[in-house]
Amino acid sequence: MAFLYCTPPALVLTSPSFFLSPSPPHRCSTPLSPSSRPFHPTWLRVRWAPPPVGWCKLNFDGSVFNDGSRRASVGGVIRAATAASCWPSLRPRSTGQSGWWRPGLKLALACFVERIVVEGDDLVLVQLLRGEETQTRIPAAMHEEIVSLLSRFTEFEVRHIYREGNSVAHTLCRQAYQSPGLWAERDPMPATVWEKIDEDCRGVLHERLCKKKK
Repeated sequence: MAFLYCTPPALVLTSPSFFLSPSPPHRCSTPLSPSSRPFHPTWLRVRWAPPPVGWCKLNFDGSVFNDGSRRASVGGVIRAATAASCWPSLRPRSTGQSGWWRPGLKLALACFVERIVVEGDDLVLVQLLRGEETQTRIPAAMHEEIVSLLSRFTEFEVRHIYREGNSVAHTLCRQAYQSPGLWAERDPMPATVWEKIDEDCRGVLHERLCKKKK
């Protein structure tokens, strides 16, 4: 697998390897107003799923430093049935999650991926790129660039996944603060990253608390 950091990728991977895993959610309770209808908590089971045969899957995540440095980080992983490419990257704070798709899509194209599933936990951005949401949050030029990159694949799908199913990308995003760059499957990676990849490989289920009104 390969991982991307702040520095431009120094190698092109011919086969990506990947497995994603999310961290278990915290259970908490929130006081309700007396006028509120009762909530009935439901626990969803979430896990990362491999792409269809002949496809690759790109999972991504991003975060922003809260130290006034105006830096942001991005983490992502491209995986097929047997290989993966992962990257942690640092970039300007103004990039936003939409800008974090671009390095992953470009890496996938450089690896000659033809069919790709793009998966992230930013629901609004996913809906935007699926044509289900009005464009308001990212510059039109950036939106057009992402759409243009997607159109270069023979086939593509854009999907939403809960954070609990996106833990490899989330962990890589954190790693970008220490060691931005690009990792291949054969390269040494932090144990925390391998742990999440292993959980995805084993199909580990994670719980997510959802509250539904009757």
